Amino acid sequence: MKFPVKKEISVYFSDCDPMGHCNNARFFTFMEQARVEYYKKLKALDLRVMNPKTAFGFIVAEACCTFKSPAHVDETLIVQIRIAEMRNRSFRMEYEIREKKTRRLVATATTIQVMFNYRKEESIPLSKKLRQQIERFEKRKF
Repeated sequence: MKFPVKKEISVYFSDCDPMGHCNNARFFTFMEQARVEYYKKLKALDLRVMNPKTAFGFIVAEACCTFKSPAHVDETLIVQIRIAEMRNRSFRMEYEIREKKTRRLVATATTIQVMFNYRKEESIPLSKKLRQQIERFEKRKF
């Protein structure tokens, strides 16, 4: 499967721990940056135009990251992202994080987003329209 969205991220000095490599907690921020980029490109999930009091939304219910090699200051990471699975009320995103110059695999990750009604504070089904938009964007059926 291909990744429809790629996000370049620079590793800054402030991202690194005393051991000289990028702190593991920063990877969750890198994943978030890639998710927001995905949502902007999909448009149907663009958080910049959603009203959290009236619009549907989603929450991250689970996040997992497997570290393969350290990232260091001044490296550029390429975070690739795709939706790997859609369920009734949720979807699972997959990430692949590589160092730009060498293509070294730095990490793989997944997150599960649950569709959510913020007014009622409960999960809601993934709409048929949103499923269709994701399938068109991903260029495949789920």
